[in-house]
Amino acid sequence: MAHPAPRDGDLVRARAGLVALALAGLLLSPGLGPAADVDLTDLVGAYLKTGAEQAPGVVAARAYVEPTRPTAAPAPQPDVSVTLLPYSAALEAELDAVKAGLRDSADAYVQAVSRIETARVDYERALLAAGGGALVRTQVTDAQGGVRLGDVPAGEWLVLAWREAGHTAKRFKLRDQDAKRYPHVPSNVTYSIVTYWRMRVAVRPDETVEIAMNDRNTWMSGARQEAGSPVAPRPSPTGKDSQNEKRR
Repeated sequence: MAHPAPRDGDLVRARAGLVALALAGLLLSPGLGPAADVDLTDLVGAYLKTGAEQAPGVVAARAYVEPTRPTAAPAPQPDVSVTLLPYSAALEAELDAVKAGLRDSADAYVQAVSRIETARVDYERALLAAGGGALVRTQVTDAQGGVRLGDVPAGEWLVLAWREAGHTAKRFKLRDQDAKRYPHVPSNVTYSIVTYWRMRVAVRPDETVEIAMNDRNTWMSGARQEAGSPVAPRPSPTGKDSQNEKRR
């Protein structure tokens, strides 16, 4: 079947979608993910048992920006949040699904950061409920871009790190008729870019695992909407617009 030619309404919706891609959409809160649904009692017990019977390891991370000149030194990245979690295939699959669908729609793009945060927090809460709250390790890189997580039980771990920067404000001008028909499209929006690193590491007893996080090995970048003001619809003096909407 041939696709019909785009109508004015379609063009407006497309335009609204472009605005949403620039973070003019509203973030929605997803529900609990699969990583938080499984029983983590056995997983937590295995990590705690290993920690009690074997010497712990260390995870040392360093965040930096690659130099633009061969003779320059890397620039350290402070304020990178680094979280170390017992490895979970369900959590990894949940995060992969977020990244895989990042460009599927405007909603998927603006909800990506929220979905990642929800998946992480839900998993941390599930660990806490199973008695493994001490297994969640979170620190922030220092002025030299370094962080050191000690007393880590041997085993497989998932590193999830992120840095938020680039606070940007944008304004969007909609035609009066578009503003009336699509009142919830923000006329101005403030957002920031969140850069993620994600990696799976194997910690061995009495050994240090060193990982590097730089601008060349990022896992994903998303955007977080911080504020936005929707355009209020203007009433029609004749009421024709509302009548036309009802006919559609």
